[in-house]
Amino acid sequence: MKHIIYYIALACVVACATEKKSDKKASPEAESAIDGTFTGACPHLFTSGDTAAVFSWVRILSDSEAVLCFKLSDGNNFGKTITVPGSEKVKPHGENLSKVILVPGGRTPDGRTPNGRIIAAWGVANPNPQNKYSGLVIYSSSADGGITWTKPVAISPAENSIDQRYFDLEILPDGTVGAVWLDSRKNTKHEGSSLYFATFGQNNTFEGEKAIDETVCQCCRTDLFVDKTGGLHVAYRKILNDSIRDMVHIASLDNGKSFSAPARISPDNWVIAACPHTGPAITQTDSALSFVWYTMGTGRGVFFASSTDNGKTFSPRNAVGNSTAGKHPQIQLLKNGNQAIVWDEHTENGSLIGLEVRSPKGEKLKTAHLASNAGFATFPVVKLVNDELLIAYSGSRTAEDKERVYFQRVNMGKFMGK
Repeated sequence: MKHIIYYIALACVVACATEKKSDKKASPEAESAIDGTFTGACPHLFTSGDTAAVFSWVRILSDSEAVLCFKLSDGNNFGKTITVPGSEKVKPHGENLSKVILVPGGRTPDGRTPNGRIIAAWGVANPNPQNKYSGLVIYSSSADGGITWTKPVAISPAENSIDQRYFDLEILPDGTVGAVWLDSRKNTKHEGSSLYFATFGQNNTFEGEKAIDETVCQCCRTDLFVDKTGGLHVAYRKILNDSIRDMVHIASLDNGKSFSAPARISPDNWVIAACPHTGPAITQTDSALSFVWYTMGTGRGVFFASSTDNGKTFSPRNAVGNSTAGKHPQIQLLKNGNQAIVWDEHTENGSLIGLEVRSPKGEKLKTAHLASNAGFATFPVVKLVNDELLIAYSGSRTAEDKERVYFQRVNMGKFMGK
């Protein structure tokens, strides 16, 4: 995936970037490649409890072939690499991330070997006369810790579902796995995709798919989040008035049986007839839901807002980082209630990974860039494992190099100077 979906209006973003020299780079504990000398892209992290983490990525085998891989961590080390059978046609895409979900309890006592329900999902190309850029979300499951897998199939069996992309998976309060994705099926002539929701039951069976919104931006990732009380939240970019592409939020208090009407997170009023390729992310503090996203409406860059009433109203947005060149944000709650935000940031010499820590109320505490040998680092993902931030990203040393998947563990006490 050599910078396929790098940046919209790149020259304009660079020209408008306003980096501040006062930002110091965070010192990494160590920058490591997850897959040795193999080229790769599209890391994804999933955590189960405080210590176990599933690290998945796409291993690039050739210009036309790749495979979905994953490892399990016990919080300190990663286990062996496991490849998902049948994933050889996976299409690397930094916004349409492949994912591997390990259901709680699905690992051996050492924490490093899966020993239960696993669901893996990935995107493949599905060009057709209606849309040459169409894709499908394919999934496969394992009930024995990855020894045997079901036959890979499309997430929806509907014949008229010819484009499925930008999906997310999350474990729901009843132990099932929820899925949201963008789908070509719709009942309107207005531009956009439909947003669908479904679950994978206790036997990993696909159940209850339904559309939960329409006129959704066709090319930005979705985020499915489960709050501390079991409520479901989805954030995504919606097309408003046929031309505005702003972030909205919906919620379900009945495990996905019904969802609230979309509420706009911020009135950015971004009018664009193109694909932004950068979606939102959600987390929750003790007092509020927090949202991060990218826009070029009434100011450009990554922004933060929060909601103390479950998404009915939102605080005014404020900028993340010290540059307008940031994109692709992710957010993670820390044990002390603070929040860590990561993003990629283009510069004249490449791209960096930004890291910002905010208080539970959203005040900025520290902003920095990760020290990295990957001069072109993009699409970061972040999870808290033990007391360290695990941050993974795609990167290359130069623009001509092939990408690899790197990760760093950031000790938050050291980062904050304590």
